[in-house]
Amino acid sequence: MSDISPKGRTLVNALGIPGILLMIWLGGIYFSLFITVVIVLALKEFYSLYHTKGIYASLPMGVVGSAFFIWFYYTEPYLNMLAFIQLAIAFVVLVLLFELFSKKVNPAANVAYTIFGITYIPMLLGTLIALRQIDMTYGTYYTFAVFLSIWLCDSAAFGFGKKWGKKKILPRVSPKKSIVGSIAGLISTFIFFLILKQYSLPSIDFNIQDVFILTIITGVFGQLGDFVESLFKREVGVKDSGTFLLGHGGVLDRFDSLILAAPLTYFYLLF
Repeated sequence: MSDISPKGRTLVNALGIPGILLMIWLGGIYFSLFITVVIVLALKEFYSLYHTKGIYASLPMGVVGSAFFIWFYYTEPYLNMLAFIQLAIAFVVLVLLFELFSKKVNPAANVAYTIFGITYIPMLLGTLIALRQIDMTYGTYYTFAVFLSIWLCDSAAFGFGKKWGKKKILPRVSPKKSIVGSIAGLISTFIFFLILKQYSLPSIDFNIQDVFILTIITGVFGQLGDFVESLFKREVGVKDSGTFLLGHGGVLDRFDSLILAAPLTYFYLLF
């Protein structure tokens, strides 16, 4: 996440969290359209980061690639690998042909960043759609769980880190993230999943193995997703990916923790 003001954080949370929870509850086309908007905005921010380096990834191709993956996750939530590979190959060919006629400088870098942006955001974050589409019970339950645990981890890391975080965990990448904050985030997710185990629906069969694995996915890989985005921002010398969300920076800043946690949760549930 970006370094944000408490007032801005409170306002966006008060308006955004209920809306996101409603989209998860509705599922289907409503949740998928919501994630589509998030993906396109986040992808636009990511591509814009590298304009200062003379790299101009193709946003139109990014949108096309996003549409491919979103359609795939919506219609094939159980992951048809052959169709997935065919889709990926077709998209790479399309990007190469588009760049051939674009007349932009740095064509190799443009192609590389266009394809990487697609794999980094739509391919990974788009698994939220597949996760929610699996079925009405497991899909709904686990989508709620991954969002709530990520939010709890972020809030605990922010609060404890701000008050007691002296030693930084990875100052080269994110100077304000502390060891205390990261541990607090991990513990909070563990407690959250323990409570979930105690009060889960009978049909879910949520056990202690799920508690530990999902704690690692959201409490560890969720925070690593945050660090990965910070790494890209440090490379280009910016604090936030954008200014779309009051107090939160850009859309990518707000959803970065889900970029690794979402696909790992999806694959854990699927396999």
